[in-house]
Amino acid sequence: MDYDMDSSAPASVLQEGSESHQEQDPPVNSALLGFQESLRKSFASSASALSDLSDLSSLPSSPSSSKATTPINTDDSKEPLEVPLQTTKLDTAVPPAKTTTARQTFNVRPKVSIPTDVAPYDYAHQCIAAAEHSRLNPYALHQEEYPMLREHISHAQVTTYLNIRNGILRLWTNNPRIGVAREEAIGCAKDPRWFDAANVCYEWLLRRGYINYGCAEVPSSKTRPKKAELRRRGKIVVVIGAGMAGLGCARQLEALFQQYACQFQEMGEEPPRVVVLEGRSRIGGRVYSRAVDGSQCQRLIGFQGKRHSVECGGMIITGFERGNPLNILVRGQMALPYYALRPETTLYDSNGKAVDPNRDLLVEKLYNDCLERVSDYKFKNPPSKLIEGNKDLMDEGRDSASEGNKTIAHVEEAMAAMPQAPPVSEQSLAPQVNLVPVSTDRATGKTHVEPGTAAALKAAYKAKQMGWALQEGVTEDHDLELDAAAKGADTTLGSLMDESISQYRNIIELTAQDYRLMNWHIANLEYSNATNYNQLSLSGWDIDAGNEWEGKHTMVVGGYQSVPWGLAQYPSQLNIRKDKAVKKVIYDPDAKGAARVECEDGMSIEADYVVSTIPLGVLKHGNVEFNPPLPSWKTDAIGRLGYGILNKIILVYQEAFWDTSRDIFGVLRNPPSRHSLKQSEYTSQRGRCFQWFNVSNTSGIPVLLALMAGDAGFDTEHTKNDDLVGEATEVLRSVYGGKVPQPVHAVVTRWGSDKFARGAYSSAGPLMKPDDYDTMARSVGNLIFAGEHTTGTHPATVHGAYLSGLRAASDVLDAMLGPIQIPTPLIIPRETSLHSSANAVKRKAPGNDRARLSPRASKQARIEAHEIASYQHIVSKIGERPWRPQKVAGNAYLLYSKANFEAARKRCEEGRRPGKGKPNPNEVRVMTSKMWKEAPPEEKSPFEDQARDQKKVYGEKLREWEQAVKDWDIKALGIRQAWEADGNRLVLEDDSLADSFGRERRGQKVSTYAESDSSDSNDLEMED
Repeated sequence: MDYDMDSSAPASVLQEGSESHQEQDPPVNSALLGFQESLRKSFASSASALSDLSDLSSLPSSPSSSKATTPINTDDSKEPLEVPLQTTKLDTAVPPAKTTTARQTFNVRPKVSIPTDVAPYDYAHQCIAAAEHSRLNPYALHQEEYPMLREHISHAQVTTYLNIRNGILRLWTNNPRIGVAREEAIGCAKDPRWFDAANVCYEWLLRRGYINYGCAEVPSSKTRPKKAELRRRGKIVVVIGAGMAGLGCARQLEALFQQYACQFQEMGEEPPRVVVLEGRSRIGGRVYSRAVDGSQCQRLIGFQGKRHSVECGGMIITGFERGNPLNILVRGQMALPYYALRPETTLYDSNGKAVDPNRDLLVEKLYNDCLERVSDYKFKNPPSKLIEGNKDLMDEGRDSASEGNKTIAHVEEAMAAMPQAPPVSEQSLAPQVNLVPVSTDRATGKTHVEPGTAAALKAAYKAKQMGWALQEGVTEDHDLELDAAAKGADTTLGSLMDESISQYRNIIELTAQDYRLMNWHIANLEYSNATNYNQLSLSGWDIDAGNEWEGKHTMVVGGYQSVPWGLAQYPSQLNIRKDKAVKKVIYDPDAKGAARVECEDGMSIEADYVVSTIPLGVLKHGNVEFNPPLPSWKTDAIGRLGYGILNKIILVYQEAFWDTSRDIFGVLRNPPSRHSLKQSEYTSQRGRCFQWFNVSNTSGIPVLLALMAGDAGFDTEHTKNDDLVGEATEVLRSVYGGKVPQPVHAVVTRWGSDKFARGAYSSAGPLMKPDDYDTMARSVGNLIFAGEHTTGTHPATVHGAYLSGLRAASDVLDAMLGPIQIPTPLIIPRETSLHSSANAVKRKAPGNDRARLSPRASKQARIEAHEIASYQHIVSKIGERPWRPQKVAGNAYLLYSKANFEAARKRCEEGRRPGKGKPNPNEVRVMTSKMWKEAPPEEKSPFEDQARDQKKVYGEKLREWEQAVKDWDIKALGIRQAWEADGNRLVLEDDSLADSFGRERRGQKVSTYAESDSSDSNDLEMED
C-alpha cells in the first residue's frame, strides 16, 4: 500500500471553441413579428403609460409635451449635444466631484442588441433571469449603483436603467465564451438619450466582474484608439499566490487591461503587465487534485482518457444556480464534465447497523431547533438601501414613460429636511429579514436558513410539535433559559449549544444513541467551519447565511484543479512563476511610491501594485514580512478571525465493496464510554471518519474519502499514516464486516503542516467583529488583499476566493484609472435630443455642423420605419395580434393556503414566547405547508378539483388563442403583401441589408449550461 502527500501533475481542461454573441439569422418575416410584439402593447391609462417607442424614428409630436429626464436647470435643458458637458467622478463612498469632459459619441443604433423576434415579456424574462444568475437583484439597484447614480437619475428612471443593465447581463450569460463589447451593451438602450447611462452601466458591470470574466475572449471594439506618444512604461502588478483568488485576479486584470488599453495609451503609457508568484511547484492553492495510479483497480466505463485523481482540498461545487461564477467557468466556458452528487445519505451507528431514519429525523429536528435558539444571539445586520424599479413594467419588458424632474438625491434630501423626517441613510431601506436555521446540508455541513423569528416557540411546545414525548411532569410551558449563559464573556457557539442540549434533557428523554446522532450533526457543522464549534463566535458563526447558491452539489470529473488550470491557460497563458516563495513585501501605505516583492530564492521584483492572496493561516503565522508592518486595524482583524483545519483520509481500492447507490454515508462515533450522556465526552471523537464520500464517479476508480473534522482535523497533523489508515479501515469494517481489504493506495492530507496554507479555511473566531471580513478586504496603500478570508458573503469557499479575486482586480483598476466618469446630465432631455440625428450617430463633415447618418445606419432606419408603417397598416385593418391568455396557478396547495391563511396564522401564535411579536409571513407559509401535508384527502379534494377546473379552462383558452394567432398571421401576411404591392415596397441599393436588420442579437433563453437529465445518470458501471 502506497502513501502519497504531494503531486504537481496538472489537470486537463476541455475548452470548446469560442463563439460570437451573434445568433443565427431567422426567416425574413420574423422582423415583422418582433415589431408586432414591441409595438402592440400600450395602455390607455396615462397613469400607467409605458414607452417602448423611445427610438427617435418615432419622435414626439411636440417638444413642449415631452418630460424632463435627468433633472437640470430648465435654462440649460436645450444644450446641443456637441457642447462639452459636466461629468462626475464618483467614488461609492464619497460624494461626487464634478469635472468637465467631452461627452462620448457612439456609433450604435438603439435597440440593436434587443432581439426583434422575441416577445417583450419573453425578452424581459430572459433579462431578469440573467440578473438573478449574476448575483444581482433584477428589480433594484445594487448597493454600489445607488451612490453612483443617486445624483443623476430619478426614481422613475430606475426602471429604464435596470432594463438596460439586465439586458447587458443577458448578452453575457447567453454566450460567456466571448466578452460583451461596449457597442453591444449600449445597443440595449431603446433610446439614444440613454446611451451614456448604458455606457456607465457597462463600465460598472465590467469593472466589478459581473461580465467578461473568466476564460472569455476579450471582445473587439469598433472604436479606434487615438494615437498617442507612449512616454512611460506600463505599470506592473504582482499577484502573490496562484490559487483561485490569485488566478481569478490575474486573469481579470489581463482582460481589463486589454479592454482599457485605449485609456492607458491616452495617458501616455503602455497597458500594465501582470506577474503571478506561486510558492509551490503547482497551481491551484487549496484546490488540489492529486493524481493516483489506477492500474491495479477496476475502472469506470467511459473514463478512458480522463485523469484519475482525488480531491485533497476544495471538492464540492455547492450549486450552479443563482449567481455562482463557477457556473460560467465550469459549464459556460471550459465545458468541464461534472457529476451531480446524490443527496441521499445513510447513517450507520457505531455498531454498524443503519440508524432508524425516523429517529435520525427526530434528532436532526432537535439539533436544528438548538441552532435556531442560539441564533437569537447573532449579529443583526444593518438594513441596506433598496431603490427599486417598477416590477410590473420590467416584467413586461417596458421602460417607464414618466421620467420625473427630481433626482433620487434631491428627493431624499428634501424629505430629510422635513420636520421629524428620517435622515437620508434611513430612507428607502430594505425590510429587515431575520434568517433562522431550518435544516442542514449533509454534503457540506452548512445550515439552510429561511426568514423567520428565532426561538419563537417555547421549547417544550416545540419539542412536542416535532414529535418528542415530554418527560413526566413537564408541560408545554417549559422553556430553555439561555440568556444568562449567552451573556458570559467567553461564550461561544459551542458552549451555548452544549448548554441548550443539556437543558433539553430536562424536557425530553435523550438516549446515548440520540447523543451520538446529535454529535454527528455537530461534527458536520465543524466540517463546514474547519474547527471545533467551541472556537466559533456565537454572534457571527453563520455570517454568510442567506448567500447560498441553488442547484445540485457537483464535483468535476477528472479533478477540480482543471478550473484553476483553465484560468491559467485561456484565452492566453498567464505569466506565472512557480517555486517563488515570498518572504517579504515592501509597499507604500500612501500608494505614491513603488512596491517590491522579495522571494526566498533571492529573486526580487519591482511593482506598482501588489495583490496578496496569502492565506489567513500564513498571515497568522507571520511567515511573510510586510514593510512597513501592517496597520493595527488589519492585524487585529487577522487575529480575531478563525482559521482551522480539515483533513482527509483517501483510500483507493481494487474494487468497490460498499453500497455504490450512495455517494455519501455517515458513521456515528462513540465517546470513551459508549453509553455516556455527557455532551463534553463526545468532543474529541465525533469528527473522526464521521463522513464518507464515494468519489468513484469522479475519480474513475473505486475510491472512498473520509473526513477528519473538528479536533480530529488537528490530531491528523501529528498522527502516523499507518495509524490513520488503520483507524479508517476499522470504521469501514464496523459497517461492512471483515470483507473490507487494505487499500491499494492511500492519501492523507495535512493542510496545517503546509507552509503555504497553514490550515484549510477561515471561520468566525470567538472574538470576531461583524466587519472583520470587510476589514480584511481593505487595501493598505498599493497593497491589495484577496482570498476567501476577505469575503463575508462567501467565506471558506472556492467560489468566494474567486469572487475576491475579481474584487481585487476592480480595486487595482480603480486605483489606476480613477472612478467611473459620469456625464452630467446623464440622460439627455427629450428637448435636447430632438436636435440630434435619428439614431444619435454623430459623424460631422468638415465645415458642416449638421450630424449625418452613416449609409448603413440610414438604410437600417428606413427598414425600421418601413416595418413600423406596415404593422400599423395591418393593425388598422384587423386589429392587434391576439394576446396570450393569462396563465393560472392551477395549484391545489396555493388555493388551500390562500383559503387557510388565517387558520395557519392562529396556529403559529400557539405556544409563542413572550416578546416574539406576531408570526411573519414565512412562518405562516411554513405552517400552511404543514397543514396541507397533514390534511386528509377529503379536505384536499375541493382544492384539487378547483385546480383541475382552472387548468381545463386555461387549456381551452390556450387552444382558442393559438388558432386565433394562426388566423391573424395569415391575414396579416396577405394585408402586408397587398400593401407593398400598392406602391409601398421598400427598395434598397443592397437588399441583403434588409435580411440582416436587427439580427445582431437574437432571443435565446438565458442558458444555465445544464446538461440533460441523462447526463446526471448515476447508473454507472465499473469495468475490469
